[in-house]
Amino acid sequence: MKKALLITDIQSDFLGNMDYIYPLCQEYLDKSGDQYDLIVLTHWKHEENHNENTLMLKHPKAHIVEKRGYSAYNDEMKQLLADNKIDTVHLAGIDSDMTVLATMYNLLDAGFKVQVLERLLASFSTRGWESTTIMRFVLGDENVLSLGGGRVWV
Repeated sequence: MKKALLITDIQSDFLGNMDYIYPLCQEYLDKSGDQYDLIVLTHWKHEENHNENTLMLKHPKAHIVEKRGYSAYNDEMKQLLADNKIDTVHLAGIDSDMTVLATMYNLLDAGFKVQVLERLLASFSTRGWESTTIMRFVLGDENVLSLGGGRVWV
């Protein structure tokens, strides 16, 4: 079983009230990144940042995938997952209400086993728990993992 870590859109132009998520994700990458067969970090390119690199996370094994919509499951992502013979994807990042959910559904439709890293999710809304509730319903409690994260004071 080959496993990928996919973290969506941890970038300076998206953090706002979610600035706690960056150190949590970076710490998880530093401590656990080498356990994955593939690491993918997405960078949402939009009108305001199209000439800038606003991505904040780093890991020597990471592949950066630019995206221009909610789901991270684009042609480049499909190719990376296929080339690395990935069957399980650990999913984390911003925004749990839109990007993470859209990516989760696309990965499921494509036949991947998806597990969400609950402590490494952030939402633009203050009701991010609702997206996690949906993830638990769709994936099952056993696939919403309490990995990564700890208490971060900002």
